[in-house]
Amino acid sequence: MKKSWAGHRLAATPKKDLALHGLRVLDLSQVAAGPYATMFFGYMGAEVIKLESRSRMDINRGRARPGLNDPRVYPGGVQGERPYDRTAHHVHRNINKLSVTLDLAEPKGKELFLGLIKVCDVLVENYRSSVMDRLGLGYDAVSRANPQLIYLKISSQGATGPEANYGSLGSTLEQTAGLASVTGYEDGLPLMTNEVYPDPVVGILSFGALMAALRRRRQTGRGCLVDLSQREVTSMLLGESVLDFSVTGRIAATMGNKHRDIAPQGVYSCLGEDMWVAVSAGTDDEWLGLCRAMGRHELAGDPRFKDTGSRQANHDALDEIISSWTRGLDHYQAMHLLQAEGVPAGAVLKGSETIIDPHIEARGFWDVVDHPEAGIYKQTTTPWILSKSPRQPTVPAAGLGEHNYQVLGGLLGLSISEIDTLVEQGITGDVPDPSA
Repeated sequence: MKKSWAGHRLAATPKKDLALHGLRVLDLSQVAAGPYATMFFGYMGAEVIKLESRSRMDINRGRARPGLNDPRVYPGGVQGERPYDRTAHHVHRNINKLSVTLDLAEPKGKELFLGLIKVCDVLVENYRSSVMDRLGLGYDAVSRANPQLIYLKISSQGATGPEANYGSLGSTLEQTAGLASVTGYEDGLPLMTNEVYPDPVVGILSFGALMAALRRRRQTGRGCLVDLSQREVTSMLLGESVLDFSVTGRIAATMGNKHRDIAPQGVYSCLGEDMWVAVSAGTDDEWLGLCRAMGRHELAGDPRFKDTGSRQANHDALDEIISSWTRGLDHYQAMHLLQAEGVPAGAVLKGSETIIDPHIEARGFWDVVDHPEAGIYKQTTTPWILSKSPRQPTVPAAGLGEHNYQVLGGLLGLSISEIDTLVEQGITGDVPDPSA
């Protein structure tokens, strides 16, 4: 790895017209929710320093020496000499970040960590709630080092309460937060989304929470702790169900793709294997548009479907009528025919279709990345576009410890020989600890 930093900005130099140019984020987060949030900061022009330990890398990287049956996705199915630099989840969620390693269990590692805290604006971590306090690096310690620091603490259940030190994954959060109780087929068992839905949602809302904290700091000059519970964020998605229960005592149940107040609503089979179109006709005008699109004008006068309540009561019969029409159509064709008549509809896309979807492509959502270990691939960017501030062009995810010398030298003033000594002591380095 390169051992000089003279004359270098610590990342691909952000342009000053990027929204968060000049902001520096220290990212201890792992897996999904935290890395998503800090990924967005990188796209907005912030300098993001991803900090890991050689003995406990981000789980996204996988194992230092994966076995033959390792379930992680490697480009071409090949693990390579540095498999921990080329797993799919790592190269996706950690673009636009520098990589530094420090052993925070060692006194020198703690000292250097607090040194970085002094020159950063934001700290993000998503460990179990008590981890940083046990290391002596909790909010009290970091705020003493930098009173203007914003500390985003993403934990499973929040930093207080009887379950504060519980851990979780997105899949368990779907259940503990109640989401799984309303996602499933009508009269069937609860089902998970199978996409660990809370993780990206928490990531996006964490970005929003940090932006609010930054605005508060600009007004007051003070940093703060943002205590974010992933479970509470996920439960917040169920606001209507919680309110309904509070007022009526009614418990929300699984209903498949139907809606309590809109009919018809659902996904309908189209030409091809497992191809679908989503349709939601919530008003009388949209219902009439659906009848026109299907060429079934007589349905508009059918007493079974005369109003929303009637359509709701006869939803199953209506679903069969709609399905008999959509089965003969391509899902994009059905979408365009329905939209032309003012009916909210969208083709249900497979993952591979999203990469070539003309609408997403036209909005510039994808970047093409040439990663030194993973090769060329398409990368998601941000789900928003700012009119006056472009996105940072995608910089490939860094190798483990790739920027140790640049960061520890350029930001903390350590000499190359001092950093070499830290490498010899195992406090930093660019390869995993073989004993871990």
